[in-house]
Amino acid sequence: MRIILRSDAFSPDFIPPSLPHRDEQLRQLTAYMRGFMDAPGSFYPRAILVGRQGSGKTVTLRTFGGFVKPPIKFAYVSCFINRTFTAIVASLAQQLGIVVPKRGLSRDELVNVFLEQMREKDIYAIIALDDVFNLMPDAISVFIRMGLETDKLGAHRLGLVLVSHTTDFIDALDPSTRGILGKPVVRFPPYTRDQILDILRQRAEIALAPGSYDEDILSMIADITGANGEVANRGDARVALDILYRAANNAESDGANRITPEHVRRASKEVLVGISSDILRGLPLHAKLLLLAIIRSLKSGRSYVTFGEVEDMYEIICEEYGQKPRTHSQLWTYLGELKNKGIIETRLNRKGEGLRGRTTLISIATEPLETLERAVASMAVEELR
Repeated sequence: MRIILRSDAFSPDFIPPSLPHRDEQLRQLTAYMRGFMDAPGSFYPRAILVGRQGSGKTVTLRTFGGFVKPPIKFAYVSCFINRTFTAIVASLAQQLGIVVPKRGLSRDELVNVFLEQMREKDIYAIIALDDVFNLMPDAISVFIRMGLETDKLGAHRLGLVLVSHTTDFIDALDPSTRGILGKPVVRFPPYTRDQILDILRQRAEIALAPGSYDEDILSMIADITGANGEVANRGDARVALDILYRAANNAESDGANRITPEHVRRASKEVLVGISSDILRGLPLHAKLLLLAIIRSLKSGRSYVTFGEVEDMYEIICEEYGQKPRTHSQLWTYLGELKNKGIIETRLNRKGEGLRGRTTLISIATEPLETLERAVASMAVEELR
């Protein structure tokens, strides 16, 4: 069965019909550029977009680019792909309808040709340089100063947007250039777990066949990719979408008509680091036995199991291994340790999930269960010898 209906919806270049949880950043960017868009040539607008990878900077910028209307043009260049000054100018020139020599000119001569053609062709433009930290400070300085070249441009014909993971590139600029750039910073915090879930819902509705996934599948991915204040380097929507895309591919390759939790685990293992054997080996014995109980409970095929179900399975495993079960409070402590080490994910049940009261739900999404079970069981047996 075909599950993926639109592969392009998982691409970083895809612009969704709406922008979940980035309305404020889009509003700020538009506000910095509004005067120039309303009155081209009136001043030189600048903006800096700052945030970790996958925090929505590029999609927000491209969405903004769709708002830019004639007589102003919008030109976007990835400095990760185009890492030389000449390559960037060539890309900008192509998008703006300017012809510049591909070789034979110095940097200053190339800039002069570019600016003079903007004046001759009466072009107004907002140019955006993404991943600008890949450039040397002197190259960044040239682009920043280009907007002030009103003698060659005949007016304020340029607006500038710089995109980076941090503001460190600003500190590397000379003081006068920093003064020109100013501090028009739009910050992009990492996406939270619930925000990632909203993004996954939107893309799944666009890209996947109806009935090929359920809410728990999306929640599993959001649990391991959303920022939660405890685990660093989370909040990356690109990683979350990559896992969903790979999980859907896994399901199609298996001839399945739905994405299962195990498809997600396989995809997560491909994208993320997975669980280190050293971390598993360092767990107390009964934390290992509790983890085995979680694994066996999840092998029923569900995305989440309750803590009560796990406790029942844990008692069976303790009997199997000849161990006296630990108390409920001690198991709760072990559960927290497993979560803090990134081995499991937990959340409280939501209204409408068919469970009474507030119940802790447990999931494993970063490692195939069979592989994990073999490793943990082997370590437990070794410890009991």
